[in-house]
Amino acid sequence: MEKKCIKLIKTGGRCCGLMEPIMFLLLLVDGMQSNVFIDMILFQTCRKIKVGNETDCNIIQTNSSSEEARELNKIVQLHASYVIMSKSLMTSILPSFLILFLGPWSDKYGRKPLLIIGTFVPLCRYTILSILSIFDSNPWMFLLAFVPSVLLGNGCLLATICYISDTTVPEKRSWRLACLQTSLRAGLLIGTFIGPLIFQKLGYTFLFIIAALICSLSLLYVVFMVPESLQNKPTKKWGNPFDFSLVKQLITTCTKKRDSLNRELLWSCLLVLSLIRIIIDGSLDINYLFAHAKLGWNIVQYSMFNSLSMVTLIIGTFCGIKVMKDYIGFADITQILMGCLSGFLASLCLSFATESWHMYLHVCLGFLSGIILPTLRSLISKSAPSDDLGKVFCLVSFIDTLLPLGSAPLYNLIYSSLIFVYPSPVYLMTSGIYFLMIIINRIMNLRLTNQISSNQCATQSD
Repeated sequence: MEKKCIKLIKTGGRCCGLMEPIMFLLLLVDGMQSNVFIDMILFQTCRKIKVGNETDCNIIQTNSSSEEARELNKIVQLHASYVIMSKSLMTSILPSFLILFLGPWSDKYGRKPLLIIGTFVPLCRYTILSILSIFDSNPWMFLLAFVPSVLLGNGCLLATICYISDTTVPEKRSWRLACLQTSLRAGLLIGTFIGPLIFQKLGYTFLFIIAALICSLSLLYVVFMVPESLQNKPTKKWGNPFDFSLVKQLITTCTKKRDSLNRELLWSCLLVLSLIRIIIDGSLDINYLFAHAKLGWNIVQYSMFNSLSMVTLIIGTFCGIKVMKDYIGFADITQILMGCLSGFLASLCLSFATESWHMYLHVCLGFLSGIILPTLRSLISKSAPSDDLGKVFCLVSFIDTLLPLGSAPLYNLIYSSLIFVYPSPVYLMTSGIYFLMIIINRIMNLRLTNQISSNQCATQSD
């Protein structure tokens, strides 16, 4: 299979190893457990505060809209937010720096080892969670499940993007990245929908066991169905991953001035990408807490809403890109602008939310915000030489992994400190970040317009 894959690549074809099923399964699992894990932390934190009084804490799950539950939430969420913040720190600090080494290392020794590690880590995590959830554990004990992520990193998305870059021609690369983004959202959508239902029927332990089994499927798929994509691997199977010369090559690739590298566009895209990742990673854990505390939603209500939100984003992404690119003729930068405007209005609406229907209005206003990430990745792929895309996307993955280090604790700190301040300061901050992205987008557009005009003038002069 590997020889056939290499032959396809040499002739300009696509390798037979599809990445979308792997990411779909991993995000399916992530969607299944993310809100349930937070709910478990809340429940176990309540039991710790109430000295094991399960009866009092059941009200958080059975009647979360009652006044008693809301008062209890004020105390419980303050303590639980520290556990959630610590989890975010654990999965950000060392993994972000490991990415810097593992990305260039995979350029030299292959993508498949990273894919195997990337599917093995979540398998370990959910196996540990399934064991810990059997017992009446202290909420801080659940952080043990994230130790494999700290030690081995999580380079699965990086390896996937690099694999797609290796096995697709440049003309089809942006479409494949859009398909990858859709598989991520589809997995999250289905997982978010079925996770709470599984939890209600079977409980925490069986949910995590099912998650571990799905991760096992993704690991087996990588081992037996995905061939190596690199053509010229060294004879030495494994090399030292902590080779600083590889990191030096990465930095040189992204900073050295040359005709084939549009540095201004690349770094502007990376800046906008950083800002959108701050929003996504920062608000990921607090969205359920916000709906739970402000509107009294339980885990099932929020999961139904979250599923609708992701369906809207998927439809908005495909329809937005198709209509704006093929029918209206908008450039990539203009599409990003429309996505930023949509996100700005949605976050502003969420800041002033007091009723359940405000949450659904927020979803409608954010209809086009999903086009930002795939369009940014498309722009990044066009701004760098095709031979260096692996290193460039390694830098992108580094940003994706590093930013939760600051964004998740920042959002959790603002939310927990000002939990009942109105309008919500944490979402007002999100609106401000979107506004900053709009300003950067306009500067990018102005610079590109001036650059094109200068090139046209130079051509006419010649």
